[in-house]
Amino acid sequence: MLSRIISGVVLAVGIVLVLLKSPWWGFGIVIGLAAALGSNEYIRMARPKSSSGERSIFIAIVTVVSCAPMITRVAPTLDHSTLLTIGFVLLMIVRLANPKPIENALNRASLDICGLMYLGVTFPLIFDLRVQTDDGWLVLLAMVITFASDTGGYFAGRLLGKHKLYPTVSPKKTIEGAVGGLIAVVGGTYLLSKNIDSLSTLTPMHCVAIGGLGACMAIIGDLVESLMKRAFGVKDSGALIPGHGGILDRIDGLLFCGPFVWIYLRICFQ
Repeated sequence: MLSRIISGVVLAVGIVLVLLKSPWWGFGIVIGLAAALGSNEYIRMARPKSSSGERSIFIAIVTVVSCAPMITRVAPTLDHSTLLTIGFVLLMIVRLANPKPIENALNRASLDICGLMYLGVTFPLIFDLRVQTDDGWLVLLAMVITFASDTGGYFAGRLLGKHKLYPTVSPKKTIEGAVGGLIAVVGGTYLLSKNIDSLSTLTPMHCVAIGGLGACMAIIGDLVESLMKRAFGVKDSGALIPGHGGILDRIDGLLFCGPFVWIYLRICFQ
């Protein structure tokens, strides 16, 4: 438990400093690193028998697509949808180049494409929250929603949890924990809106909406990764972060909450 808390605090402080003190491309480097580590964890879970060459190509493709907002600034014609399409085509070419055993070639291709969508669609929208603003508070908002949901849910579940939320996928999650996380998220979102100028346009109603729905998306992200791990027969996605497992174990909720925040703000404030 202590190692989980210490590593979590160190990771959070480091990311906050990058968000608030570095230029947008500094966060782009963080996104690229996270995408590379996350895609490596995914492909090792999904296809542990894949060759090192196939893994390297998959990691390279997902990392490039994940950094689409940064690439688009340098080459405007290479927008996210274009890079995503190129990535899909390249993955299919790799499968054509190595189809055997032919009986499960499509299954292997499907797992690769699932990984491309899982990381290559979500990371760019999280990155875009930082690219389109002059500061990192929008990304920090998504992080607060995600981690308040996780932390609030953890403690509320331990203290009050009795009714399982979705035991087939995640036996430890409880309905009481989810409600506790939601309350923590709405409170945290409201405090940010009252103390951060960049978030002052969030009314109490917006705090309830973006906080409550964002907490739901973070829980769904957590459940999706749990579903993947159970399907692949692994306990953790990796062992990178002491007490937390792999990078995907730590950011699974953010991968769904971040894009939701991007979509919500785009609909309500643009």
